[in-house]
Amino acid sequence: MRSPEDLKPKSFSLNLTPLIDVVFLLIIFFIVSNNIMRSEATVEVDLPEATTGKEIEKTETGKVVVNVSEKGELFLGTRPVTLDELRFELLRQKRESTVPLEIRIRTSRTAPYRVIEPILVVCAQSGLGNVSFSVLEK
Repeated sequence: MRSPEDLKPKSFSLNLTPLIDVVFLLIIFFIVSNNIMRSEATVEVDLPEATTGKEIEKTETGKVVVNVSEKGELFLGTRPVTLDELRFELLRQKRESTVPLEIRIRTSRTAPYRVIEPILVVCAQSGLGNVSFSVLEK
C-alpha cells in the first residue's frame, strides 16, 4: 500500500542558466559578425561592373579593405587615411598578422586611375601582392 507521501506531487525545477548563456553567446556572435560584414560596405561606393573575372576563394587570410570615394578620398575600412597612413597601417598589419594579408580595393567606377595607382604602389612597396578589386557581376 502507498504512503501519503508517495501521493504528493514531486517538485520539478528547470535550470535556465545554461540556456540563457547560450542565448547571450548567440546574440554576441551575431552582433560581431554583423559589424564585420558591414565594415566593408559602410563607405558608399558605386562599384564597377565586370563580365569576366573569378570569385575570390575563401582562404585563411587577413582581409584589409581600402575604400576609395568618387572624390579620391581614401578610407581604411571606414577610417579616412592618407597614403602615408595607409602604408604605415599595411606594414603594421603585415607585421602583426599570423596569416597572409589580402588587400581588397573598393573604388567608384568613376574614380580616375591616378587615384588607384598610388594604392597599388603602396601595396607593392609593403610586400603585399594579394590585391583584388570589388566589382558587381554583370
